Amino acid sequence: MAAYDLYGFKGMAILEAKSKIEEKLNFSLEERESSYQGGIYYKFGDEESESFVLKGNIDPFDGEAVEQMFSDYPVLLYVDMTLRSEEIKSLLSTEFCLLRHELFD
Repeated sequence: MAAYDLYGFKGMAILEAKSKIEEKLNFSLEERESSYQGGIYYKFGDEESESFVLKGNIDPFDGEAVEQMFSDYPVLLYVDMTLRSEEIKSLLSTEFCLLRHELFD
């Protein structure tokens, strides 16, 4: 079963979060830009398999939090279609808070 997880980061700039993720998960996030994602964001993976998206929790159109329920987290990491949710959680858990965990077939 694939998991879709959302992590939040408090008190960290997005570049600091990026560097910690790259160090703990041993891959490089690629810088991208999209108005849909709120400007500059970082991605690893593709739509066909496990992917990671790191972005700010602010909607560029209305200035509100993208994830309203987690508005106190300025930086978000989306982990989509992962089969190693528990492993990622254990690697990130010291500094990153798991906000949502959903399973899909």
